[in-house]
Amino acid sequence: MIKTDLGTLIRSFFEQHLTAQRGLSQHTILAYRDTWKLFLQFACRRLRKACTKLALSDLTAVTLCRFLDYLEKERHNSVPTRNARLAAIHAFFQYLAGTDPRHLAHSQLILAVPFKRHAQRVPEYLEREEVLSIFGQISCATLLGQRDDALLRLLYNTGMRAQELVDLDVNDLRFSHPYHVRIRGKGQRERTCPVWKETLQSIKAYLAKRGVRVDEAAPLFVNVEGNRLSRFGLRHIITHRVAEAAKSCPSLLTRKVTPHTWRHTTATHLLQANVDLSMIRSWLGHASIETTNTYVEIDLEMKRKTLQACENLLPKQGKHAPIWQRNPDILRWLAEL
Repeated sequence: MIKTDLGTLIRSFFEQHLTAQRGLSQHTILAYRDTWKLFLQFACRRLRKACTKLALSDLTAVTLCRFLDYLEKERHNSVPTRNARLAAIHAFFQYLAGTDPRHLAHSQLILAVPFKRHAQRVPEYLEREEVLSIFGQISCATLLGQRDDALLRLLYNTGMRAQELVDLDVNDLRFSHPYHVRIRGKGQRERTCPVWKETLQSIKAYLAKRGVRVDEAAPLFVNVEGNRLSRFGLRHIITHRVAEAAKSCPSLLTRKVTPHTWRHTTATHLLQANVDLSMIRSWLGHASIETTNTYVEIDLEMKRKTLQACENLLPKQGKHAPIWQRNPDILRWLAEL
């Protein structure tokens, strides 16, 4: 095994590859960082070495497999989380194999460690009546009420991710026709999404209460202290508003509604409105159409309508019973079986 400074390789991976070459978001880079912190700490404990003494040769496929078991059994991570950690480690060794062929054989052993299969959970979404119940309990008489109304309208309108929403500035919105919002998505990919007039009216009312002009480069949504709203703040707002709506809409009592639930809701309602899948893909910023296809599986109402259409193709039983029921010999034979 070639002796190489592990610290130098990891630093190059984060600073040159992830940031400069791939241009990943800060959120993704931090997730990769957390994975490598856990992996290196685990390797240090298992090998009884200081982190500064670790070499690339210490990070074997066996060590990786035991690390993955540790994540599941001791840290109680879910299978998707376990697979996400593995993906971050795979990314490093893919980079390593491409930059220095001397590390190819070692990298191949690591990359051969497979992702774990798991049952795909069906994404949950809100019914239209539930969405209306949530909006119905928001009072726009206060600044926070106006903020939450504007925030949830924009979230439902666009189906954007939580981080995409909190990263928005006021001037990312176009308040003149054609109305739209510029969204910075995963991998620094930008997209535009149409915005309904009612959504813009709610946002304008919120900005007016804050005393913010529509052309400012200020954060679009802020917390009670006037700072940019965080993803955790967004989750708290949704949890609070759903809890209030559940008092009059009992079906919400059994729901765990997150910002991503609103994203699933937007996708499903667009599908129910017969919007083309390729348009929904563009609307949500999916990298692959396969991701968008998953929403076909969650639309129970569309399945019910499809089943009804199939029922109409079946022959109807009219006034006369089937031939086997009208033949007493067949009935007698069946009774004697």
